[in-house]
Amino acid sequence: MRKIATILGLMIILGAFIGCRMITTDDTQRRILLQESLTTTDLPTTTPVETTHLTSGNMVEVWNYEDLYEQVYQRIYDEIYQNLYEELQLSDIASSEVTDLIYQRVQAHIQGLLSDGDISIYMDVLQNAIYEVATLTDASVVGVTSYLGTVGKSLGSGVIYRYHEETDTYFLITNHHVIESGDNFTVVFSDESSVEAMLLGSDAEVDIALLSFSGADLDREITVSILGDSDAAQVGAFVIAGGNPKGYNFYGSITIGILSGKERKIDQSRVRYMQHDASINSGNSGGPIYNLLGEVIGINVSKYASTDIEGMGFAIPINLVKTIIATIEADLP
Repeated sequence: MRKIATILGLMIILGAFIGCRMITTDDTQRRILLQESLTTTDLPTTTPVETTHLTSGNMVEVWNYEDLYEQVYQRIYDEIYQNLYEELQLSDIASSEVTDLIYQRVQAHIQGLLSDGDISIYMDVLQNAIYEVATLTDASVVGVTSYLGTVGKSLGSGVIYRYHEETDTYFLITNHHVIESGDNFTVVFSDESSVEAMLLGSDAEVDIALLSFSGADLDREITVSILGDSDAAQVGAFVIAGGNPKGYNFYGSITIGILSGKERKIDQSRVRYMQHDASINSGNSGGPIYNLLGEVIGINVSKYASTDIEGMGFAIPINLVKTIIATIEADLP
């Protein structure tokens, strides 16, 4: 570091030296007159831009101040940079000693965060958010079974999105393909109890259907899920899927993943799907994906499944679902 101090001292002396040699002409054009002694110093030279007469009648060369300043600055900058580069041994930055030092410092910083409780706080917040969504799923996500007469045709999941207090009626979203083969439907709860449901309408292309059921005499707590904003959902955000994968033996399962992509085209419909990697299977159809605020941002509809593919699930964006809901509800009595 002595070299750096020497160079900085040189800068100060040089600045003072140049300052003492500055003389402005009578025409106030802020020119610098450099006397002959300056040319003996080890400074960069510059081309005279013009000549002028002093009142004494002597002719001297006049240099452009900005040009000289830039050259002096660059010269000192280069010398300081070179000395720093050599002293700090930056050419050896890839050496094991340097990388080990960086690793040790990063490790020490993380250990400091752990000891201060900062990281545990972040993890607690995330864990509590997952707990809250799990509780919501238990009270808001149901099973949907379709029957043709008395023959069961399909089962899936649904999420309750609205409650009409005057009629004590709950409304839920599921997939069209869950109900398309049936003529009567039941909503199934975790205790295996069930209630009859009424089909309100569906959209086959988007693959959304709406059902309703009465809340009278239900001996259980039901919570309405808030429909969020799928446009605001960001790729990389955590998502939680709720439903009944592979049937009611796994009723109310939740899985977590991230939003992997948006605007995905996977079939010939006009729908552009939300891709995620939360585990879903048959039986999850019609179930929601939540964000960590407990808002429904999509309705699960399909997945890619093969020995070569893993973690590619697709959901209908909830903003599109809202338009289907508005259309269907507008035709209700």
